[in-house]
Amino acid sequence: MGRYSGTSTVSLVLLCLAVISSVVEGGFLDWFRSDKNKGHQACRVEFEVLDPQGLRLWTAQKAQVKGFGVELFINPVHGRKQQQCNVCRNTTEVTHGKFFLQDDNVIVKSGDVLEYVIITDNGKTVQRHKPRKLIVDDSIIKPKGKCACPSSAVTPATPAESAKQVFEEPTAEIALLERILARVANKCAEGTMSSFLFLQTDRADGPTDDLKQIVRNYFQSKDVLKPLTDTVQSAEDGADGIVFRVTNIIDKLKILELSRQNSDILDYDKLTAIDDLDIRSSFAETE
Repeated sequence: MGRYSGTSTVSLVLLCLAVISSVVEGGFLDWFRSDKNKGHQACRVEFEVLDPQGLRLWTAQKAQVKGFGVELFINPVHGRKQQQCNVCRNTTEVTHGKFFLQDDNVIVKSGDVLEYVIITDNGKTVQRHKPRKLIVDDSIIKPKGKCACPSSAVTPATPAESAKQVFEEPTAEIALLERILARVANKCAEGTMSSFLFLQTDRADGPTDDLKQIVRNYFQSKDVLKPLTDTVQSAEDGADGIVFRVTNIIDKLKILELSRQNSDILDYDKLTAIDDLDIRSSFAETE
């Protein structure tokens, strides 16, 4: 009797597992998971620093997103309990398919680190997204009263066209090298330069080899960065992303120049100068 009861119990457990498996495959659980995030998908946030003061930012409206907000800190000091939010704004107004936010009083300078949290509202729930960073570059600083939005008469080059231009046209390559040399001169004057970069990503856990492959996969997914995939040498966990080392400083500056329009890759030296955090000693220089 006991043996029969035990066999029945095992059969019941196996039956339950089979039912659960079929439910998962049928997408029933996915329906619940996706329902939580409906109306909370966010597009890339574009920034304009206004001169002499002010900050404008915007993002395209995704389906079912009813409101957009941001909590932004300039040069935050991590570890400090109380930090004043420099720009805390939200809006439900949509203009030409975009949410716009602007603060005319805040002062932002080239080289400042902006750390921001996106907040989305789907009309029922409010969701805070993972913190992201942006290092202010001269290219996003605009005279007040003017917009950096490209003219509708100009057709921007696709990423594939941009990559081909940089790597195949001599004049484009020369212009790129000139910008890199200017950056080298500036960095030498600042006295801080290394071969480390920072990739912002929601997935920054796992073995070191996996982290390195995540960075390499990111390069492979970007036409303009694909030729530089082999420059990635090593990778380590970092707050809100992955710190990785490339072959040399010239490769690093080339990557920064080619990814100017995408804030996912940042200069790790500038981040450590603000955050007072340095994990570079954990990298083996012999790798």
